[in-house]
Amino acid sequence: MAQNEVVADLGAGTGYFCQQFLTHTAAAKIYAIDLEPNIRIYLQRRFADVPNLTCTACTPTSPCLPDDVDLLFMANTYRFITERSTFLANLKQQLPEKARVVIVDFKGNHARVTPKMAMEEVIAAGFEIYHYERDSCPDHYLLSFRLAP
Repeated sequence: MAQNEVVADLGAGTGYFCQQFLTHTAAAKIYAIDLEPNIRIYLQRRFADVPNLTCTACTPTSPCLPDDVDLLFMANTYRFITERSTFLANLKQQLPEKARVVIVDFKGNHARVTPKMAMEEVIAAGFEIYHYERDSCPDHYLLSFRLAP
């Protein structure tokens, strides 16, 4: 991740990865995006003193991305999106031209969405995969993609 990038953590939950971005990167701004209103209230309280972190809402079919995002990060979220083709179509419309998307999700035998399914869905939606890592984590895969040229 480059210095001064704008990161959106979609499915931010309790803010674990938001805190990691704050602590270990030089992100210019972080968006903590979540569907659940109570989680957003929690995030707003947890990060109340962090001026470069903003909590925002998404919907089940749209990430509702701010237009200045450089990196969209989703950890353990993709498998819970029930209307993934609609979600990906909306993401394609909202994603800034040079932005990247990183999915980290479960790859086990009982995965709701296998890595192969995720890759097929992303490609079918008009994105280009530029990195896939299956073996660096015991239970998760990492899939990085961007808008196809």
